[in-house]
Amino acid sequence: MDKQLLEESLALVDLPDAGLTVRFYDILFERYPAVQPMFQRDSRVQAEMLRTAVVSVLDHLEDAEWLTTNLHALGRRHAELGVTRPMYAAVAECMIAAMSEIGGNRWTDAMTEAWQEALGAVAGIMLDGYPEESAESGAA
Repeated sequence: MDKQLLEESLALVDLPDAGLTVRFYDILFERYPAVQPMFQRDSRVQAEMLRTAVVSVLDHLEDAEWLTTNLHALGRRHAELGVTRPMYAAVAECMIAAMSEIGGNRWTDAMTEAWQEALGAVAGIMLDGYPEESAESGAA
C-alpha cells in the first residue's frame, strides 16, 4: 500500500469539521437509503467518529498488530449492528466518490486505486473479526 499517496490524498480532501465524512454520509444515504436507519447518532458525530477512524488507520498502517486488534473489534461491533459484507463495498464506493468530488481535478486515478486497495484491506480485516455465523450469513 502506498501510505504516502494515501496521506497526501487525504490531506487534499480532509475538509474542516469532518466535511469529507459528512459528504460521504450524504452520498451513502442518497445511493443506499436503506442503510440510513442503521445510523442512530447525529450524523455530524458519526462523521467525526469515521474521520477519526480513517486517520487512526493511516497512522497505524504499518502496525499489523494494531490494525488487526482494532479492526477486528470494530468488525465485531459492525456485525452486532447488522452490517453485511456487501455494505462494505458500498461504503468504499461512497467514500471514494466523496473524495473524488472534493478533490476535483486534483484527484487522480492513482488516488482512487490507492483508496480502493486500502478500503478493501480494512474491510477484509474487519470482516475477519466477525463472529463465524455473522460472516457466513452476511456473505454476498
